[in-house]
Amino acid sequence: MNLPNLIDHTSSSHLRNVLQHCHENRVNLYYYIFNGLVLAFFTIIAIATLYYCYTKKPSEYDRRQKLLRDQDYILSKIRFYQDNFKQKQSEFSNITNLPIIQS
Repeated sequence: MNLPNLIDHTSSSHLRNVLQHCHENRVNLYYYIFNGLVLAFFTIIAIATLYYCYTKKPSEYDRRQKLLRDQDYILSKIRFYQDNFKQKQSEFSNITNLPIIQS
């Protein structure tokens, strides 16, 4: 059974090709827009991260203060262990290393 067509075969083929070409153009446009937005997004994130790191970088004064605090902490631990060692040394007899009994 042969169905009637409103337009001939060449016109429908031409319309199909034009629509296919429009679809390809639209897909390419979406492709470039999407890639541009992704590039802009990552660029903004990278710039924001670098700016944040730059602004939160400690100043020379802050670095010096941290160094002094670290040195004080280390020296206090050294003094603590030296005092602890001296105290243990004084508890034992020097000859036998036995505890001294106080009577």
